Amino acid sequence: MEPTSENHNLLVFILIIFALEAILFSIGNDKLNFAFITGESKLVKIQNIFADIPVEAKAFSIYDQTLDRKIYGKNDGTEMPIASLAKIMTVITALNGRQQDEVASISLEAIGQETDYGLLTGEKFKIKDLAKFTLVGSANDGAYALAENTENFLQKINDKARKIGMENTLFFNSTGLDVDDKFAGAYASAQDVNAMNVYALRKYPDVFSATVMPEMKIESESGFSHSVKNTNAILDKIPNLLFSKTGLTPLAGGNLAVIYKNKYGHEIAITILGSTSEGRFSDMEKIIDTLYNSDYGSPN
Repeated sequence: MEPTSENHNLLVFILIIFALEAILFSIGNDKLNFAFITGESKLVKIQNIFADIPVEAKAFSIYDQTLDRKIYGKNDGTEMPIASLAKIMTVITALNGRQQDEVASISLEAIGQETDYGLLTGEKFKIKDLAKFTLVGSANDGAYALAENTENFLQKINDKARKIGMENTLFFNSTGLDVDDKFAGAYASAQDVNAMNVYALRKYPDVFSATVMPEMKIESESGFSHSVKNTNAILDKIPNLLFSKTGLTPLAGGNLAVIYKNKYGHEIAITILGSTSEGRFSDMEKIIDTLYNSDYGSPN
C-alpha cells in the first residue's frame, strides 16, 4: 500500500519534534555544563584565596552543608585537641534515645570540676535545660553531670562519634578539659567537628539553636534560677548565625565552631582549631569576610 500524503506529513512532524527535543536537550546540557564549570571555577578561586589567608589557627575546615561539599580545609584531617567543643558530643550522647524532660542531678564530683557555674550539689535539672546551659556557658559541671547521668558514657560517646562519620576522633572525658599538661580530654579533626555540629543542629535543633543566645536563664526542678553568658565574643558579628561553640585549654589553644546561613541561603559550617584565645575570633571573622567578599554561593 502506497503511503498517503497525510501519513507522510505526520512522519515529517514527528521527525521535527524529535529534532527540536534533541536541540533543547543539547542546549540544556550546555547550560548545565557551563553552570558546573563556572561553579568549579569559583570554588578553585576561593580555595586559592584561603590558601594564603593569614590566620593563627593550626587547622580549619569550611563545609557547605547545603551543597554537601567541602569548600576548603587546612590540616582539617589532623587529629587535634578540641577542648570544650567536646561538650557538643556530650550533649548529643546524653540526649540520644532519651526524653528531653528526663531529670539529671548534680553530684559533688560535678561541682568539683574546673570553674564554678553556680550549680548546687543535689540540684536537679531537665536534661534539655542543663544541655542548653552547658553549651551556652561551656559549663564543665553541667557537662560532667550529663555524662554521669548517662550509663556507659565514654563507650557511648565514642561509638556515636563513629556512627556519624567522625573518623579521627577520640573522647577521654565529657568536658574536653586537659587530663594533664601532655594529654587532652578529647581529640578530633576540624573536618570531624564540622560533621558533629551539622548532625547536632539537625538532630536536636531546639537545644543547639540556643547556642546563639548572648545570655540565657534557666530554672532547675529544685527551684533555683541560673544565668550564664555566651562564651562566643563575636555573636553579633556573624549574620544569620545558627550554631556556635567555643573551646579553650592550654593544650588545645583557642577553638571556635559555627554554622551560619550566607546571603544566598547556603548553610556554612566552619571549625577553627589550634588558634589562641583572641585569635579564634579574629580568624573566624577573616574567614567569614573572605567568603562574603568572594560572593561564594552566588547563582551567577
